[in-house]
Amino acid sequence: MAVSAVGLLLALGTTTPRLTMEAPTNPPANIEPVPNFLVAGSGSYTNGVASYENPCVTPQSTWPVFSTEAACTAYVLAAINNARSRENVAPMVLPTNWESLSIPEQMFVVTDLERVARGYPPYLGLNAKLNHEAMRAAVLYDDPTLASGFAAGYDALGVTAWGGSWAGGFNVLAADYVMFYDDGWGGSRSVTSNIACTSPNASGCWAHRDELLGNAPNYNPGVGLWCDTCEFGAGYAVVSRNSSYAQLIELPASRPPPMVFTWQNEVQYFPGGAIGTVKTISVAKVAFAGSSLRVSWSVAGVQNASLAVLYTFAGSSCARVGLTTSFRYVPVFNTLRSTVTMSAAHFFSPRGQYSAVVRIYTPGGSLTSRCVVLGHN
Repeated sequence: MAVSAVGLLLALGTTTPRLTMEAPTNPPANIEPVPNFLVAGSGSYTNGVASYENPCVTPQSTWPVFSTEAACTAYVLAAINNARSRENVAPMVLPTNWESLSIPEQMFVVTDLERVARGYPPYLGLNAKLNHEAMRAAVLYDDPTLASGFAAGYDALGVTAWGGSWAGGFNVLAADYVMFYDDGWGGSRSVTSNIACTSPNASGCWAHRDELLGNAPNYNPGVGLWCDTCEFGAGYAVVSRNSSYAQLIELPASRPPPMVFTWQNEVQYFPGGAIGTVKTISVAKVAFAGSSLRVSWSVAGVQNASLAVLYTFAGSSCARVGLTTSFRYVPVFNTLRSTVTMSAAHFFSPRGQYSAVVRIYTPGGSLTSRCVVLGHN
């Protein structure tokens, strides 16, 4: 018996490409799902009820509009984790309250899991105004636009910092897979699920993944890979018996407004060690001469430390924020110590006194070291 593959078309709104400084790392090619949740696989009948290798297929030999079956969730999650292993990214672990989360909440949590696994800080949470715009887009089977009533900020290029995407699929994890691991060129238009990826080098290839991570360098600057104040909107609708998912991320113009669901509150539902916590952090001066600074950092009691940020300050108290400069270092996954070198020709003046802190990011949050006085240059 056979069931046709589920359709998972993607779309992105048209934007003006701009030069950006940072770009996420994407797979060199689409990663075929293993197990392949897009095909039914072998099947049989027992007492008139169909059963397929792919547990997501219904006993009526159809694709579900939306599946909440635990076996289907585990099947798609296995494909995600196989794809992650190809990228040297730790397996995705779902929170223990996964089944009780609403679909928009699941969309937010999965996007944050994709970000933090790559060393980027999580989006803060779901905002009601962003949810409203994302729901509008989901009902229209379309990409979201800027949310009404939400004051969005600007990126370093002076562009409104926001991004969004749309996807289809029979559950949140299936939509996540096609946006993060099957968003490039598939070899021909007929087998490329991302309709914005019209050729191997088209700007729309991997744009859904990049938008959700924070920056699509060939398509839309987004909110920035390192945004730690951004909020999320998610909408889900059923349109002509097809699931429709819309996601929206915006950088608040000032202090993040209240949210209806937060990553901070959700972290407690992950099994111990699943997303990592930092217990201690230390930083020490290594060398300081001319326009260069070398600093070592180390952490203890942590899993999945994936980003170290070095901040230097003029003065000895780590207080003169206006003169802060930073160097981001993304080590090999699970590195617990390293040395970074920063060069800033017009910052470290002769006979100046400086101080520094190091911030370590993990999927569970971040921790900042004590202020360390670097002495005189």
